[in-house]
Amino acid sequence: MEYVRVIWPIASTLTPLLIATGLFWLRNQFALKTELAALAAEVARQNAVQDKELAGHQTRITLLEKECEAPPTRNTLNDKLSQVSERLGKVERGVEGVGDQLGTQNEYLRALLTEGVRR
Repeated sequence: MEYVRVIWPIASTLTPLLIATGLFWLRNQFALKTELAALAAEVARQNAVQDKELAGHQTRITLLEKECEAPPTRNTLNDKLSQVSERLGKVERGVEGVGDQLGTQNEYLRALLTEGVRR
């Protein structure tokens, strides 16, 4: 009984402090209700944005799938072939222009060399 009389004032003082400290620690370990509500609203907003993006991607994918499934028509192939031939013609004209420039430079170099050798 003597131990109880000595320990009781210490226990009655420390026990509420320990319980209060434990409750404060637990309160800091978990989010508050307002924080959870704000987080839920942000998640809902992000989901809505991603759903819109996903819908846009889905429509593009379906269009691409339809385009890939359909065989090319004769007109489409002719259009593509004409575009390729136009590009090839442009490249050939560019190469001819470079050839002409090189020919002109060669003539100038020959003229300079022949004039330099004469002197």
